[in-house]
Amino acid sequence: MIIKLARAAASSIVLAGGLFSSAAIAETLVFGHALQQDHPYHLMAERFKEELEAKRPEMKVDIFPAGQLGNERTLLEGLQTGSVDVTTVTSALTGNFVPEFRAMNLPFIFRDVEHLFAVMDSDIGDELAGALLEKGFVKLGYGYGGARDFYSHDPITTLDDLQGKRLRVMESKPIIGAWQALGADPQPIAWNDVYMSLQQRLVDGAEGTGVSYRSMGFDVLAPNYSRAGYIYSWHNFLISETAFNRLNEEQKAAVLEAAEIAVQFERETFLAQEAALMDELRELGVDVHEVTDLPNWADKVQDVYEESAEESGGMDWINRIRSVNEI
Repeated sequence: MIIKLARAAASSIVLAGGLFSSAAIAETLVFGHALQQDHPYHLMAERFKEELEAKRPEMKVDIFPAGQLGNERTLLEGLQTGSVDVTTVTSALTGNFVPEFRAMNLPFIFRDVEHLFAVMDSDIGDELAGALLEKGFVKLGYGYGGARDFYSHDPITTLDDLQGKRLRVMESKPIIGAWQALGADPQPIAWNDVYMSLQQRLVDGAEGTGVSYRSMGFDVLAPNYSRAGYIYSWHNFLISETAFNRLNEEQKAAVLEAAEIAVQFERETFLAQEAALMDELRELGVDVHEVTDLPNWADKVQDVYEESAEESGGMDWINRIRSVNEI
């Protein structure tokens, strides 16, 4: 009903008295996403709205945050069915539609965030845009979703420190396999049970983002935070092909220009928030460590890539991603 009302509002702005030319037909884009209003994805949505409406006053963007229009899978399906026009979703979820995106979530496939951005902005990113289009999605941009690190009761800064440590991990075959290859004892524990597991020392630590670590109060239980960036989250900013094609050429150009500004803003905002969070953690008494032998960690997970290759685009695809040079 919400979407129908938005569409009705757009169509009701008729060419009364010749106010608009045929090149300026009113158009409202429905933008749904799953995150809260203080998250960089929502700030990106607001920036996109601001830029687009300034460029093309006859166009409007209605933003529905916090899963109001459904979860990420529902939103992507909505782009295909026409119930949603614009969204931003993880590459992990996008991988269910475009398998090549699954490789982006393999542990240590990106050396650092600069490598992630270099891949996004390379011919690999262009190829993925083509694959998205085949599924009815027009790429507006590739955004940043943060780094996954790990935290523990005792300091872990080297592979030697990690040996035999029980770490809570996501229930994902490549992730479990990677931590096993590194010498840890991965425990796929449900998210709601992580606090108790740390509190009762059923695990020595857990992997995750700094945001979840802080928000869940894990800093009180596991005061050592190790920055490993073993996964750098790739996010897709998309418009449905149907919605894009109903725009005239000037409107299409404005959408792409606004999106380029918005996605760059999102990357910078997320990086700034991560840096501020690390400062906040230090002020709270958390020992923030840098893993000192990180290249050795990446070397240990080669078998995981080979085991995951068939469903992730193949080893040639994985090696292409890993070999991209930073800009």
